[in-house]
Amino acid sequence: MLRYLLPAALLAAAVAAGGARCLDFIDLSSLLMTVGGTLSVLLISYPTERLTDLARLLRASFTRQKQTREDLAQELKRLARLYRVNGSRALEAQENGIGDPFLKRAVALLVDLEAEQEISEQMESAAEEISARYRSGEQILATLAKLFPAFGLIGTLIGLVSLMREMATQPPEALTASFGLAIMTTLYGAVLANAVVLPLAAKLQAAGEERAAALRLIVEWVLALARGAAPSKVERTLNSLLSSNASELPRPAEPARGWRIFSWGR
Repeated sequence: MLRYLLPAALLAAAVAAGGARCLDFIDLSSLLMTVGGTLSVLLISYPTERLTDLARLLRASFTRQKQTREDLAQELKRLARLYRVNGSRALEAQENGIGDPFLKRAVALLVDLEAEQEISEQMESAAEEISARYRSGEQILATLAKLFPAFGLIGTLIGLVSLMREMATQPPEALTASFGLAIMTTLYGAVLANAVVLPLAAKLQAAGEERAAALRLIVEWVLALARGAAPSKVERTLNSLLSSNASELPRPAEPARGWRIFSWGR
């Protein structure tokens, strides 16, 4: 929480130090042109469910209690020992206490005694859909990072055209609005793209990579148990994955078409 409060405190201190001069950087028409134009294009370009899912991913990346890969590996080792010693019924008793929906699904497949091939297909498909959600979110934020400066430039051009038309007929003091529009839209576009959107994109990318690594651990764990591997073998597999620093699932060249919301791994 401190790392979020500190930048906000520094920004508030800068505004307070600037005093009335900070009000010079507030121009409602410029802000509406930059933000309104960007959001309009975004709403036209992407379905509402994808934008809503992006909001959920971003909220989760800031609010979800972080579980390290090492902690997850320890939990998987514990469940593996429990499964081999006491069987599927003991594992089923743990199911309600598992918070990770993806891990809960893996446990359910083991309890149902599904074949290894069936487990592999279902888990890999589910992992890819979760990974696709993060890729889609990154794509939307990348589009936003391009649109904000673009509409800032559009506002600048509009302001300059208006300024040129009014220069011959209006007194200098009447040209302030057009000149302000020309300058402030570029400022707003640059600030929003670089100080808001790009940090959010970096945050989402880091969360996606961490989530993909956790998914890979769970997939390898459940497949090892489905093959009948001993707990010691499962532990060696998990330790190998941790030491190799596997950070993400394979990413296809293009995002999958036919988007649908997938809820196992939120």
